[in-house]
Amino acid sequence: MKSSIYSARIVVKGGKGGDGRVSFRSVPHQVKGGPDGGDGGKGGNVLLKTDDKYYSLEHLHREQIIKAIEGSSGGKNKKHGKNGKDRIIFLPIGTTVYTSGKKETIADLITEGEKITIVHGGRGGRGNIHFATATNQAPRIATPGGKGEEKEIELEFRPLIDVALIGPPNAGKSSLLARFTGSTPEVREYPFTTKKPHLWTCINDYKRYTFLDTPPLVPEFLPDIRLLIERARAVIVVLDGSKNDISNQFQPIKDEIISYFTGDLGKLYVIAVNKIDKRKGPVNKFVPYPMFIISIGDNSGIESLKSFVFNRLTEK
Repeated sequence: MKSSIYSARIVVKGGKGGDGRVSFRSVPHQVKGGPDGGDGGKGGNVLLKTDDKYYSLEHLHREQIIKAIEGSSGGKNKKHGKNGKDRIIFLPIGTTVYTSGKKETIADLITEGEKITIVHGGRGGRGNIHFATATNQAPRIATPGGKGEEKEIELEFRPLIDVALIGPPNAGKSSLLARFTGSTPEVREYPFTTKKPHLWTCINDYKRYTFLDTPPLVPEFLPDIRLLIERARAVIVVLDGSKNDISNQFQPIKDEIISYFTGDLGKLYVIAVNKIDKRKGPVNKFVPYPMFIISIGDNSGIESLKSFVFNRLTEK
């Protein structure tokens, strides 16, 4: 699996259990005390938990082998070793967990605070207090702690969003997003301003909607964009209407995005031809999808586009 900030492959290891102890009572006036070796503590588990503070899997690239804490060995006087502390891996909401090679889905974590144990720690070893018998009252036997479980897993972040905005560089996605949500994304008059996805929310008619601004549609970002918009209910394709090649801008989106999601019949596609205030000549309908001629510069067509999108989302 190609690694990006929206996907990751990691190895998770439960903590080893603590060893059991061999020891004997040592008290005044009792030369030959019986066995008193305690059990080892259980190794820690590794858990996965969603947290809405996370918006990518980038933090997992810094530590690709994640271990829980080992249990402590047993002590004298039948003292039980301390259990190893669990390790929690925080993930963004919308992360799917697979076995290595994506052979099967382990979990799809889609709610805030959802938590699963992905590997368990090893059992603690048994101290020699367990091995005394009538014929062996001073056993010098204890068992080692068990090995923790280990797995290689793959993670994919597919955010739960209502609307995704995609398009070629400098088409005006971030500016259009600001019109929908009232947000203040970075907007510049040069391409590739948006290098990472940004999630924004807005309220319309007492309903909350989540919008995603994606990096520009170029081959470098294509696999990530497919992943990010997979769960989107609607996709707004923003094109640069100031250029003459509008249909050529749309063709790679049709080939690489819309065709890729052919099986998702419920996904709504809307075409927004932006910068019409800088265009000479009309724009002819060239797609079998709802198309709006808009201008962020003079605000023309924006309200019609917003009304259409929100009405369709309400119907879905």
